[in-house]
Amino acid sequence: MNIWFTARGAGLSALVLVTASICLGALGSRMAAGHPQRRYVVQYLHRVCGSLGIVVLVLHVATILADSYAHVGWRGAVIPFTSGYRPTWIALGSLAAYTLVFAAVLGAARGRLAASSRGAALWRTLHALSYGAWAAALVHGFESGTDSSLGWVRAIYVTCLVAVVGATAARLVPRRRTDAPRRQPTHVHTRPEMAGAPR
Repeated sequence: MNIWFTARGAGLSALVLVTASICLGALGSRMAAGHPQRRYVVQYLHRVCGSLGIVVLVLHVATILADSYAHVGWRGAVIPFTSGYRPTWIALGSLAAYTLVFAAVLGAARGRLAASSRGAALWRTLHALSYGAWAAALVHGFESGTDSSLGWVRAIYVTCLVAVVGATAARLVPRRRTDAPRRQPTHVHTRPEMAGAPR
């Protein structure tokens, strides 16, 4: 039972960390607009959350494999759709794990891959696969988890979903330019007529 608690806790923790990483990545340009130091901090937190998410994900997979009651097995974890327990949803988890690791490797190699404008465009396209991996992980956790009926567990899934959808929507909304000089209103001052002056 302790292994099961560890496996589920690690799975939920990995989802939360990856969600935070995706939100930071999506909102990075907005949060750090005009502030190079802030951009560095946001990117650093984005990578730290992503890296920790991968580490906790490894713990999740290891404990699932160590749990004899899970009926997943090495083959079911490595080869999609071969698990003895809920093969479709376990396969989504496996595919999500592969894609997240791939996106993490791409993130580490960004300096080399994005050296040109064409390479940068290709890197962004491939790195965006992390969104699909996150969605697959969310469905995998909800459908394969035996505790998904619990209120606090569902709250975690809903919070992660709202966070990523909100961050993605905020990224897609065009930013208003604030660097243009504001026009000052022109005030016309009229001199009051003097009493007794000829009209």
